[in-house]
Amino acid sequence: MDSKKVIEKLLKIAENQQKIIMKLAQAQGLPPDSLPTSSVNVGGGHGAPPASEPPPQKLEPTKIEHQPAKVFLEAMTPQQKALLASSPEAHGNEMRIKFKGQPTQAGYDSLLGLLKNLTQQNKIQQAFNLKVV
Repeated sequence: MDSKKVIEKLLKIAENQQKIIMKLAQAQGLPPDSLPTSSVNVGGGHGAPPASEPPPQKLEPTKIEHQPAKVFLEAMTPQQKALLASSPEAHGNEMRIKFKGQPTQAGYDSLLGLLKNLTQQNKIQQAFNLKVV
């Protein structure tokens, strides 16, 4: 097969794929203006420009609380709050907690997981070490 026939064959395959994509998009119930409109053309190697994505709907940044102990306490479940003798306190890079009675590893781990999640979600700006006092 010479290169011209190979190109024609590839063009035919691309056109068939485009038809399949259009049928699948219509079967999904997508509105006509959201269907792909690029066409396969032979020439300068440039296709239609890519469709621009819709603008983001929510442009507000994540709210960051400057009182990390308050955020930590408010995010706790009632069961986690019941473990503590007093509200947590932030000191330097430590989030200090005091358990009612003997602390348990499960209780500590649940509070540590919550603290890490709040940090990863940027609800607390600073990474704290959880310390039992």
